[in-house]
Amino acid sequence: MKKRKRLTIQIFGLCSLLFALFAYAMFQGGFVSWFLFYSFLPFSLYSFAIALYPFHRASVRRVIPKRQHHAGERLTAAIEVQLPIWFPFVAITMAEGDITSLNTGPSKTTISFIWKKKFSYTYELEPLPRGEHTFASVYLAASDFFGLIEKQSIHAVKDTIVVYPRYIAMTHQQVRGFFDQGMVTSSLPFRRDRTMAVGVREYVPGDRVSWVHWKASARKQQLMTKEFEEQRSDDFILVLDRAPTPLFEELVTFTASLLWASIRAGVRTGLVSVGRDRFVFPARNSEEHLQRLFLHLARVDCDSHEPFARVIANEKRSWAASATLCYVTSSLQEEMVFLLREMAMRRRRMLFLLKEEMTKEEQRLVDMLRQSGVRVSILSPHTMRATLQGRDER
Repeated sequence: MKKRKRLTIQIFGLCSLLFALFAYAMFQGGFVSWFLFYSFLPFSLYSFAIALYPFHRASVRRVIPKRQHHAGERLTAAIEVQLPIWFPFVAITMAEGDITSLNTGPSKTTISFIWKKKFSYTYELEPLPRGEHTFASVYLAASDFFGLIEKQSIHAVKDTIVVYPRYIAMTHQQVRGFFDQGMVTSSLPFRRDRTMAVGVREYVPGDRVSWVHWKASARKQQLMTKEFEEQRSDDFILVLDRAPTPLFEELVTFTASLLWASIRAGVRTGLVSVGRDRFVFPARNSEEHLQRLFLHLARVDCDSHEPFARVIANEKRSWAASATLCYVTSSLQEEMVFLLREMAMRRRRMLFLLKEEMTKEEQRLVDMLRQSGVRVSILSPHTMRATLQGRDER
């Protein structure tokens, strides 16, 4: 309604100007007055033609060659317009009408002297923030020579792109290096072997003494060894802290890097993400599983209203009993430390802590965790890329 009212006002102003020039020529007479009137007449007719042009019937299409991006990359897109009727436009302005959740300003350009029914405009947006972004509409506007008439139309052209989080391509050995470079004494165990005795057999050279089944040896009067059934635990579960923090983007980047490295190394990997919504991805190992995890990390936000310790306590039953758990957070509270110390007696646990600076109290809590068997790695967001030693960043 506002656009129609604006166009009506513009037409009324044009008619008033044309009538004023005609009245001036009639009452004044002479060559000059009529020259002004007849000189302005073609421009006024051109303006009326623009006002009557069926701009809303134009066919508009947005072309986005690449639908999946990573944060920080450029988006290249093109707007293609096909007019219903050929018309020699002086200029046409094109712009993205609405880009949902994208902070980058909408692209806008003016193309002069359109002599074709079909034309296009290519533009770039940078940098792309992580998330799922929707392009809702395309804005078109045409004006006359003097800007007296401006015909506008908005065309609903909906497109959605997914911007995955950035990640650093690491190797299995580089991830293990977090726990080998003086941070803790143990390396990161993606694979954990546990054994369970299922029978006995005769002793053979090379068997450990601890494997000897003394009761069975006494009954049979010869050394008997326990026979084991190996139960390998390849499961690796990451638990992401979604409490509000200014370092949340760094947490997401690091989580994506760990997921990419572990799955590419052939490790069954899962993710627990709890905030306003709850997502528990069971441990799997496939490219499709990695894409699902990255899609979740593209949409995730730091919207948890519960402390991380309470989330850990509530989600204890969500992961397999034999899985190796890894917590990614940027804060350390005493409640979480006591909970992890208690749970560390029953399974293997690791903590990745992203901090700008460590306080004395936080260092004391870290020492308590390490003494209880929880492997802790402290990373600085500013030096994270150098610590990862990964130059192939996405």
